Formats: sequence, C-alpha cells, structure tokens
Amino acid sequence: MAEAPIVMPKLGLTMSEGLIAEWLVAPGDEVAEGQVLFVVETDKISNEIEAPAAGRITQVLVAAGETVDVGVPVALWTGPGQGAVPVADTPPAAPTTPAPLPVVQNGSRIRATPFARRLAERGRIALADIAGSGPRGRIQADDVRASLAGKPASAKPLPKARDMRGLIAARVSRSKAEVPHFYLTADAVFDALIALRADLNADPAAPGKLSVTAFLAGAAARALKLMPEANVVWRDGQAVPLVGVGIGIAVDAPGGVMAPVVAVRGGIHALALDLDAAIERARTGRLGAADMGEAALGISNVGMFGVRALAPIIDPDQTFMLGVGAPHVAFRLGADGQPRAVQEVTLTLSCDHRAIDGAAAARFLAAIVDLLEHPARLLIAHD
Repeated sequence: MAEAPIVMPKLGLTMSEGLIAEWLVAPGDEVAEGQVLFVVETDKISNEIEAPAAGRITQVLVAAGETVDVGVPVALWTGPGQGAVPVADTPPAAPTTPAPLPVVQNGSRIRATPFARRLAERGRIALADIAGSGPRGRIQADDVRASLAGKPASAKPLPKARDMRGLIAARVSRSKAEVPHFYLTADAVFDALIALRADLNADPAAPGKLSVTAFLAGAAARALKLMPEANVVWRDGQAVPLVGVGIGIAVDAPGGVMAPVVAVRGGIHALALDLDAAIERARTGRLGAADMGEAALGISNVGMFGVRALAPIIDPDQTFMLGVGAPHVAFRLGADGQPRAVQEVTLTLSCDHRAIDGAAAARFLAAIVDLLEHPARLLIAHD
C-alpha cells in the first residue's frame, strides 16, 4: 500500500505551529483507529493526536522536541486516503469530565504528558514513583510502561529544537513587533466586591466558591456586551466583531504561562466553574482545542504576588490584556467630605491601537471599573 503523510494538525483557529512533545508509536508499528500517535504542544495546549483509521507507521519525519508548521508532514503511514490526521476547522466541544487534581511532590507539580497520566491512572501507579526521561524530567508514556514492567526507562536526550519556552517567546515577540500597544490605568475600589464575595461564599447552598478572578472576568465580559465595539479582534487588516464573548486567563503552569479562553455563558457562578476547570486543565497540562476559542480580552492577575501593577503584553490574537495588581489601602473622600480608608486595586489595560482608539478604550476600562465597584450587577445573568 502506498505511503501517505500524517500532518501537524490545526487544533485551533489561531494555531500556526506545534511542538511534538512525544511519539507513542515507532516505524513498523501497526496502529488501530483511535490509537494515540503523538502528543502536540503549543503555547496554549497539549493534545493527543489519534489515528483516524488503522494502518502501519512507515517513517517518522519529525523527532520529539521539534516544532513544525501546521500542515507539515510529521510521519508517513499506510492508512487509507490521504492519511492525514484531520485538521480541526472548529474546536471540539469542551470535555464534560473534570480534570484530575494535579500531582504534587515536594510542594511542586509533577510534569507528565496527558497520556502518561492516563496510563498511570489505569495501572494504579503513582506518578511520584516514576522517573521522567523527557525534557526537563517530564514523565512520558514509555516511563510509565517501564515502571509497570518493573524496569527503568532509558534516558532520552533533551530536544535540540525549541521547547515550550521557545514557543512562548516567539508568541510574545510577535505581539510586541506587530501590535501597537497603548496603556490605560485606573484604580477600582474593591470594598463592595470583597464584602459581596465573602457573603456569597458563606452561603452553603451556593454552587461553588467565587474567586476575585471570576468577578474580574465577569466585569470584563459584561463591559464587552455593553460595548460591542470593543468585542473585536484585528484580523486581515480590519477589526472583526466576535459573535460571542470569551475571556482569556493567563495561568502560571509548569511549562510556562498558558492562556485558555473561557466562553462566557450564564451567570457569574457558571463562569467561575468554567474558569476553575480551565485553570486546572492548564496547570495539569490538559488543555485542548476547546480552550483555544476567540476572545477580545485576556486577564493577567499578579495580585497574589504582592505586585502593585502590571502592564501586560497583549496576546497577538486578542485586542486587550487586563493587568491586575494587589489590593492596597488608599484614602478617598466619603459622602460626608471626610477621608475614609478603602481597598483599591490598580488595573492596567493594554490595548491594540489598530482595533480601538484611546477614547473608546477609556470608556471600556471605565465600564469595567464601574462594574467592579458595583458587583451586585454581575449577579444578573445576561446571555
């Protein structure tokens, strides 16, 4: 049977290249339909690529650790038709099963590919007992198989090509080179938000706990709905309106900062649950194509580190990035004309000047501040 290519798939609307993190097959292997062939990582996701049909792998063209463009052949096989792993034009539905809790060893998360985690779960073996042979000690499928067989896996050399750090570096460099940034800064009083959050989280009947990030995302989403002229992205030389509202969240993950996008539907409790799930997937290396949706705005919250303010770099596929600092005490005049102490948070909105002008961006930031200072408005669901 003639050989056909297996190509680097397109796992999201904006994906242009991917890193082959791990091969799970080798030349000569017979594979079944649905069998995982290799693991792809981008600066946003880690995804297992399955065989669309049965066949035999004849040649691996791209080694683990190398980065190639979407559509480039990574292997040859004897599968039917073109033999290419299907390219996803639209992201699949988000997984309905919750991601497992991250494995922690000595206070830090254990690095492992998603497939290795699944193998370990099936074999009832702790990842903490397995030595990783992948890049930066990452546990791979062969490590789990070797551990189950009772012998150590052979050490593999570190990849010579760019790793995840290189993908992130390329993305932020592209943003600073192509996107004309300008910045707006405002302080928001968080007293009402802090009080409302504490009251809601004390309710035993609540569907879940609300984080400050949930209120930030809810306020940004509501402002985008109030100002549809801000819910745009710059594409092909023009500002393109987005149909729905998505919010990107910068997550400090083991392999570097990940930025899943959460589609905003329903009220703030539903948004909080979706955010928590996306953040957990990012931290455990389980982000998929469904986490790469479109969004006009991303949020980078560094308040937990005690940082006063942040002027973040915009994701090149978005229009805004909202930098959030730590709460600090400030004094403002009350209704009686006397100064009173309040909790303020500094917000810095990085803006793409191609997609929006300064006055409109200032109104957008003012809308976010107003919603954060009157957070009860965020409890009303708006589709």
